[in-house]
Amino acid sequence: MYSESHCHLGDMSLGDIREAEKMGFKLLLTSGIDLPSSEQSITTAGRHEIVKSCVGVHPWYADEYNDDVGDKFRELARTPECVAISEIGLDFIGRMTHEWVREDRFIDPKIQYHALDAQLGIARDLKMPAIVHDRASGQEMLEILIDSGNTDTGLAIHGFSKDVDYARKCVDHGIMLSVGLRTIQAGDPIYLKAVAETPVEYLLTETDSSKPEGVITCCEHIGQIKDLPKEDVGAACTRNLQRLIGL
Repeated sequence: MYSESHCHLGDMSLGDIREAEKMGFKLLLTSGIDLPSSEQSITTAGRHEIVKSCVGVHPWYADEYNDDVGDKFRELARTPECVAISEIGLDFIGRMTHEWVREDRFIDPKIQYHALDAQLGIARDLKMPAIVHDRASGQEMLEILIDSGNTDTGLAIHGFSKDVDYARKCVDHGIMLSVGLRTIQAGDPIYLKAVAETPVEYLLTETDSSKPEGVITCCEHIGQIKDLPKEDVGAACTRNLQRLIGL
């Protein structure tokens, strides 16, 4: 069986879901990046049994977060379709606009920190896990997460892309690492070493796209690193995701 810990499905069709089920998918987490897409994620999850929703404001759009948005997220997060707060985090590299144009600039760090802190607070208050985007330098995000107290309600790093020291610190604090298709295919030796040294019990899989079938290729790569069949990797990562979100 396979699972997708972080994707953006939009209004996925029943036919697409059935195809995913035929391929062995048991769980797909579709994430919001702002309020409208978070509301859409709830709608999509409500239509498909294997889809669950995550709500949040992406750091690219942190300037759109305010108390009213936070109140709406609390409302959405209490629905049975919602299982995590995401996509939230920090990004000091650049951003994509809503028109999907790449920009080198990023949202003011103070605004990003505020949106992150507020949304981590929602996760703590509702005793929900948070799945976090980390494009900050070094281990800054880990320090924030460890100090926040959210390790008690569950944490995962979406699109993990860093080194062994980072991975070890995550494991030490019970933070899961989501391995993305694009990153593992790129084959950076520093990254591959981190994946190799991380126990499979702390790994998740994702494509960060609308095409979850790429998770199977991701499991093949992890399996090659760990000398495991892709099916065993998929099953382990699915159990990990179920444990994270309390299913």
